[in-house]
Amino acid sequence: MSYQSDEEQVQLLKNLWKDYGQPVVLGVAMTLAAVSGYQYWQKTQQQEIAEASSLYQNLLDTISNGSSLEQQAQFSTPLTEEQKATVSHVVSSLQKDHGSSQYAAFATLFLAQQQVQDNQLSAARASLEWVLAQKPAVEIQTMASVRLARVLISESSGNGQQALDILTRLNAGKSYEATVESAKGDAYLALGDRKQAETAYRKAVDAAQDNGLNRPLLQLKLDDLAAMAPQEG
Repeated sequence: MSYQSDEEQVQLLKNLWKDYGQPVVLGVAMTLAAVSGYQYWQKTQQQEIAEASSLYQNLLDTISNGSSLEQQAQFSTPLTEEQKATVSHVVSSLQKDHGSSQYAAFATLFLAQQQVQDNQLSAARASLEWVLAQKPAVEIQTMASVRLARVLISESSGNGQQALDILTRLNAGKSYEATVESAKGDAYLALGDRKQAETAYRKAVDAAQDNGLNRPLLQLKLDDLAAMAPQEG
């Protein structure tokens, strides 16, 4: 049944009151209230998603000419001061008004990457911790955790154990095993444990190969560890 106007709903209630009495009318009124409440919630959710999407698209248009934020972070020239101000403003707006959305998470991940490039490690750490505090999907959680671990190690080798603890708590699955094990190797190396670092790097190489990926940097890390090993005789 479709109710086209508030007047029609009022008339319906009057007719029901006349024909069936108060119990039925109260039941219908509660049903209508529930339906209206759900429709309002659904409309609000759609508006919030649209607003978050629009902010995110503005960010893309401003700094990346339509490419993804990951591509922009990897391949573009450094951001201008004006672009940085735009990033900061948009991320702040997304965090404040749409903090639970993936748009906010991805924008904050991009901000953290820019902060690392500018050697603002404490700021990058705070950005990544914000992402994790939102309890995002496993893919975003894994990405943020790995990056946070690497930021911690970059801040100080003394943070190696903290970084390792973050990575050990992850349950990312096979798809991310190479990335996680590679970061674990970095953490072990920061702790001075070359044997465990080598084991982690080898796991990373094997996982990458199992997924059909070529990670030459991992092999380079293994070669560097071999070169650092004490020579016999």
